[in-house]
Amino acid sequence: MSDVLRGFSGFAAGKTRFTPIPNEFFGEVLPLIDDLDELKAVLYAFWRLSQGEGDVRYVRLDDVLTDLLFLSGLSGPEEERAETARRAFARAAQRGVLLEITIRRRGREEIWYFLNSPKGREGIARLQRGEFTGFEHDIDDIVIGLEKERPNIFLLYEQNIGMITPLLAEKLRQAERDYPENWLRDAFSLAVERNKRSWAYIQSILRHWAEHGKDTPAQTGRALAPGPGAAGAGEHDESAPFILE
Repeated sequence: MSDVLRGFSGFAAGKTRFTPIPNEFFGEVLPLIDDLDELKAVLYAFWRLSQGEGDVRYVRLDDVLTDLLFLSGLSGPEEERAETARRAFARAAQRGVLLEITIRRRGREEIWYFLNSPKGREGIARLQRGEFTGFEHDIDDIVIGLEKERPNIFLLYEQNIGMITPLLAEKLRQAERDYPENWLRDAFSLAVERNKRSWAYIQSILRHWAEHGKDTPAQTGRALAPGPGAAGAGEHDESAPFILE
């Protein structure tokens, strides 16, 4: 049975409030976003930021996770949509559309998102300087600063390999738990360098490092020559990516 397409009755007459979106979004950002949940997160962030007051505007992840209407529009089972929202906002920050910072407020940690704009960057800079006045919410301290330069494994895969299936997504999440972040970066880089763009190949690299150590010629892409009498010398072996390349 096909899904029923939900309709929209049209915009109301009279005065309508509009949400401003920078033109760069349509020319530079929109062509890059290939995940519907991330796109929804970015558009939702524009709307929430436009609702704020004052010069320093931001979106608290806690507020996002209590917006049941927004969560209802995300993909996946209902019980997993909060995690989907977390991941979508994290992706938007890793892509550079939003700026993510973790602060401590009333004894607990909160994640805040700023738009990567002059005002948003100034808001982040004020927090980093310890200027906590002028924000809508009280702040105890900064916990973690910007993490824009640490793309997660999903972005690494999509940028270097291709689309992610639900089954593969679970394998990627497990790898992110099992291996250090720099190992993941280096394994993807090595796979791209050798034109072996598959998760099976990347996984074999990570398993090899876990078993034999990472400080080997394979880490930098240099081939390991076979030892005397090695079987199959001169042949290409997909199952042993570190022996002959």
